[in-house]
Amino acid sequence: MSATVSGPANPIASPPSVEQRFVAPSRTAWWLQPLRLVPNLMVFCLLGGVFYLGHQTGWKMPKLTQILGSPVATSDRWCAEHLVPELECIECQTHILPKPEPFGFCQAHGVAECVIHHPELAQLPAMAQRTGEFDIATHLPQYDTLQAIGLLARPQNNSRDTTHLSRVQFASTESLAKAGVDVDVVHERPMTDAIAANGELIFDPTCVAHLSPRAPGAVAAVLKSVGDPVAAGEILGVIDASLVGQAKSQLLQAVVQMQLRRATTDRLKPIASSGAVAQKSAVEAEGALREAEVALIAARQALENLGFELPEDLESLPASALAAELRFLGLSPDLANSLAARTKSANLIPIRAPREGVLIASEVVAGEVVDTAKPLFTVSDPRRMWLMLNVRQEDARYIRLGMPVRFVSDSGDQQVTGNISWINPAIDATTRSLHVRVTVVNNDGTLRDRTFGSGQIIVREEPRAVVVPREAVQSTADAHFVFVRDKRFFDKAAPKFFHVRQVRLGARDDHYVELLAGVLPGEVVASKGSNVLLAQLLYGTLGAGCGCHDR
Repeated sequence: MSATVSGPANPIASPPSVEQRFVAPSRTAWWLQPLRLVPNLMVFCLLGGVFYLGHQTGWKMPKLTQILGSPVATSDRWCAEHLVPELECIECQTHILPKPEPFGFCQAHGVAECVIHHPELAQLPAMAQRTGEFDIATHLPQYDTLQAIGLLARPQNNSRDTTHLSRVQFASTESLAKAGVDVDVVHERPMTDAIAANGELIFDPTCVAHLSPRAPGAVAAVLKSVGDPVAAGEILGVIDASLVGQAKSQLLQAVVQMQLRRATTDRLKPIASSGAVAQKSAVEAEGALREAEVALIAARQALENLGFELPEDLESLPASALAAELRFLGLSPDLANSLAARTKSANLIPIRAPREGVLIASEVVAGEVVDTAKPLFTVSDPRRMWLMLNVRQEDARYIRLGMPVRFVSDSGDQQVTGNISWINPAIDATTRSLHVRVTVVNNDGTLRDRTFGSGQIIVREEPRAVVVPREAVQSTADAHFVFVRDKRFFDKAAPKFFHVRQVRLGARDDHYVELLAGVLPGEVVASKGSNVLLAQLLYGTLGAGCGCHDR
């Protein structure tokens, strides 16, 4: 029988199994698990409190005095939105300077709070009003603004825009100067409403002649150079054309044949009547004479078709004299003598200028072979020119015959004035523009052909337009504004602020903009630096105010 030996337990414990490591703690520490969620719950509660406070305060850091509750003099507190002391902020402390009852949007002039219909809104000199010397009628526009508004398509204001109800305030006149804001007075000056159009100056095509020879041949002489003035009928060049020689030979033969047939007829008529010769011979001679006359007419017409002028008594000249006459037909004696020394050809045909003008192109030299399809000379009368303007399709409805036009070349050295003399009844299919023409007189010859530039078609000229500097006008997506200085701006206790005034834009140039509605002459507006006021206006409308009126 075997014996079992018992002894003390092994002091080195064996490592716990996998089941013991993961299962045993859950059985012993189950009550500790809810405590592990407490830190997460505290973080979520803290974040919720931050979001709530941020929403209530507009996400602004409270002042230290507000946190500690220490008293602060109210005069040192500033309105963060309007950058003025809180107790002086007329936008937040509305009881300081209540806003007048709004009149609404003026449909006729396209602005809110129209000072033309309600001149009491105008910020005109307060001193004159207090002393009874002020007359509002002298400050109203001296022309029909409604007619001017309807004359062209004008920029429009949104009738629902309410930006004009705000005011832009400064803490003092010094702060206005430090902001770089300058002012200007609304005044009157001449302005022009015009439609811009690109254009080109060209010679009047009806006064431009492109000259080609009437018969092919070789150039015998070139008598004029580019730029030379020419008179009507003056010879520019001479062509040696065989066709001319053939026509002259046919004419010479026709003249000789007619002279011979006429002599035969004259000899046979007396003796045929006496019976010495058969009457038939006289009739045949008479018929041959008629054929010779027809041949002479045909030969004469052939030369006249080539531009020659023939004497009426050709048939009376002897053959030798007629041949000499035809050799240099159409040429002056001096030119004929000059050419006789160089050529014995009788095939010469001159090219003449059809009108007075200037030779502006010469595409030929002596000895060159030419044909009727190639222009050799171009003559133009520079005293008459056309200004061709290309008007945008959207502006075509404003164009009328007789409208004044001003044109300046791209180089600025040529200026043209005139009136529209022709309007194309169709829109150009390629450029989608309307072609209009202005006839221009160029007696002094200073204008140049093919000059490009920009033109202005004058729609309206106003000698007393209400204007402000261009930098005085500011715009948002919905409206156009100027900032009008309050008439009591320099009163000692008065708030320093600008009224936001909607305006209707009219004509403009490089320096000024016409305001058809929104301001009156004599009012003072912010000009240079007015964008600072716009920035302050937009910044102020984003906030909720200083909150002073809520206490």
